[in-house]
Parts: sequence; C-alpha cells; structure tokens
Amino acid sequence: MVQHLRTAFGLIFSGLIAYAGAIVFEAIGFPLPWMLGPLFVFAVFAFFRLKPLGLTPGFPAKSRMIFIPVVGVMIGARVTPEIFAEVARWWPSLLLVLPYMIVVQFLNAAILRHVGGYDEPTAFFAASPGGMVEAVLIGEANGGDGPLMAIQHFARVTLAVSAIPVLLSFELGAPVGSAAGVTGAEHAGALGVMDAGLLLLAGVIGAVVAVRLRIPAGIMVGPLLLSGALHASGLTDAQIPELLLQIAQLVIGVTLGARFAGPSKTQLLRGLGLSVLTLSCTLVLALLSALLVSQLGFADTMVSFIAFAPGGLVEMGLIAISLDADPIFVATHHVFRIALAVTVAPLLFRLVYPDRAS
Repeated sequence: MVQHLRTAFGLIFSGLIAYAGAIVFEAIGFPLPWMLGPLFVFAVFAFFRLKPLGLTPGFPAKSRMIFIPVVGVMIGARVTPEIFAEVARWWPSLLLVLPYMIVVQFLNAAILRHVGGYDEPTAFFAASPGGMVEAVLIGEANGGDGPLMAIQHFARVTLAVSAIPVLLSFELGAPVGSAAGVTGAEHAGALGVMDAGLLLLAGVIGAVVAVRLRIPAGIMVGPLLLSGALHASGLTDAQIPELLLQIAQLVIGVTLGARFAGPSKTQLLRGLGLSVLTLSCTLVLALLSALLVSQLGFADTMVSFIAFAPGGLVEMGLIAISLDADPIFVATHHVFRIALAVTVAPLLFRLVYPDRAS
C-alpha cells in the first residue's frame, strides 16, 4: 500500500515538474515548449542523478507508447479528399530521400569511424539516419556495439528535436509551436461522441494492426493512415483536442529527457559531441535537399527541411503540426526515410564490408 502511494505521488510530482517546465518555456517564448520544456528539465534530473524528495522523477517508458498514436491521429486528421492530388504533385520529391539517406549514412559513418574511433559496424549503423531501434538491432547482429549505437541515435534525435525548432524560430523571427499560438485547433471540426469514437478507434486499431504487420514506426504510422482514411472519406473532420496534444508532447518530452540516466556521463558527453558534428553535416544536407525540392516546386523550403531533417518521426510530426507545415508531406518523407534506412543500410553494409556482414 505504501509503495503504491509512493508511486502515485512520484507520478503526480513528475507531472507537476513537467508542467512547470512547459509553462516556463512557453513564457519565455521557447519553441515547442510542451515537449522541450519537460525534456530539458528531466534531462537535467537524469544527467546529474538528482532525486528531489528522494524520488526518481519520470514516467514509465511505456507511457510514451500510449501517446504516440495521438500524434499519428493528429497528422492523419489533416488529410482531405484533395490529398491525392497533392501526393500526385509532390511524390517525385520522395525519390530524393534515397540519395540523401545514402550520403548521410556514409558521411556520418566516416565521422564516427575516424573522429569517434568506433569500429566499422558500430560506426556504420550508429550513422543510420532513421529507425533507431531497428538500426541498433541490425548493427548488433553485424558485430556492432549496442550501447554505443543506442547513445548515438538517442543523441541524434534529442539534439535534432531541440535544435530544429530553435533554428526555425530564428528563420521565422518568432517562436514556433504552441508558444506562437499554433496548436492545430484552428483546423478542428466539432468533436462529438461519434467523432471521438472514430478517433479512438483510429489510434488503437491503427497502432495494433500496424505493429503486428511490422510496418516501420507502426505505432504512429498505423493511426496516421487510419485517421487519414476516415478524414479523407468525410466520415469526420474532427481533430485531437489541444489539451490532449499538449499532454502527448509533455509525456514524450519527459520520456526523452529521462533517457539521459542510462549511459555514463563520459559516454553521453562523447556521444553528444559526436552527434553535434554528425547532425550539423546532416542538417546541411537536409537544407540542400529542401532547397532543391523547393526549386522544383514540390513544397516550400521550410516544409521540405522538416521533411528531410534527421529527427524522430513523432517529434518532426509534432513540429510540422505546430507550424501548420503540411504534416502529411513531412510524415510521408520520414516514413520513407525510416523504411529505406532499415532495409537499404544492411545491404550497403554487406556491399562495403562483405567480411564483416552477418
């Protein structure tokens, strides 16, 4: 009984800390405050092993899995019957994802190999621009160091979702995300009981089916596809309530920040340093790709940059939603990038290192 009360108190306390972090970041005009505020606060707690009131602050890691479908449903809710004409117009930009992914893969692998001193399989699969879990598992099967690869991928996603909103804020001259008053509520239709039921089914059934079919990032892609189908068919035009989206961002931020507790300080600082270098190179390549896509007339530069940026699908989707920046275009490119990363990268490794491949 005492343990249950302590656990409940810890969750409430963590929620209050996360809320405070979000409010402070929102007050100072920081981009994506509901995700980055909690992420920063809990990263500090985890990194310095702080235990206020004797508690280890944070939410269970699996709580993130509950809220990721919310983001998928939210993105899918932006689908309209006109989406098919849009896809028919910009699908050639997807072809650029393959050369972009290959260049990023080899460039970052070279950096991790020669600057970081990683062995060949560890450097190669730690350099993968997507599919964090899959890349680590495939890398381990080919002789890579699992913990080192996990640190690099975590550092990549964390730095990307922290840096990209800030860079976009500088470019736009104003904060992005909820700090700028963009929440997605302006697109919402009335949320009735039937609408709520349809969105709930899209989240639950979409996630379960996609995960069982082993679709890349299925826990988000499944709800996105099912929600998109419901909205494209006209069955509903309702959207996720703003409060629920804020809670989803808060939980995702907390669970990302809490991951700083895993590696040692030396490992983490080294991984972050290397990720600053690899991420900088990747962002330059993403910007060049975005400029090309923009020149070809498929999407504007900002939307294209988010679509090619090397952050996580969920986090980049949240950025696209917060900017009202065509989240369908962004999500499609990220899903394609992840799918290529987990399928093409092993083939490239076997081609380059035939003696090391499993």
